[in-house]
Amino acid sequence: MSSPPRTRADRLHLLHRVDTARRAATLLRSKEEALEREQDRVAGHLARATSDWAAALGTATSLLARARALGASGELDRWVRTLPATATAAPTWQVSMGVSYPTAVACTPGPRPDLTTTAALGPAADAYAAALSAAATAAGAALAQRRLDRELAETRRRRRAVEDRLLPELEDTCRRLELHLDELDREEAQRVRTAVRIREGGR
Repeated sequence: MSSPPRTRADRLHLLHRVDTARRAATLLRSKEEALEREQDRVAGHLARATSDWAAALGTATSLLARARALGASGELDRWVRTLPATATAAPTWQVSMGVSYPTAVACTPGPRPDLTTTAALGPAADAYAAALSAAATAAGAALAQRRLDRELAETRRRRRAVEDRLLPELEDTCRRLELHLDELDREEAQRVRTAVRIREGGR
């Protein structure tokens, strides 16, 4: 256990730590505010992406139902049993304020088979490809929001630890040290006055 600060050198060290803690709190608050702005932007993007996904899926579902009504169910079932090629998604990543998150997702559906039962199948397949792309965009936005949420919570926790615990403790220690040093100064001044009186009284 280290000994409590007692000297003027300790005071200088404490003042430096107080200044460092204040600057850290300022930087963390600035980062927190920037993350909050980015969080709001991404939340808006996620809301729009989710809405677009729901609309695209609704359109695709309607077109598929139309194609099935025109006799495409058997061909669709056979195509599904062949395990069609999977789609690929390639996110574009951004690193900002110490957190990495996707800003966009390029989605490429698997190759479309020749579906010939009815002409309605082509538009339905295109609509599902568009819905898949919208889903990838929404998923990327949701991941970005989760990562920003985590970073914001951690930044806020660190800022509060500095502002609410570390800085008050340092400032209180500094005040107590100032009182201690003032007391030492008064005691030294008293010793000097006493020594002067004794010397003058001995003449």
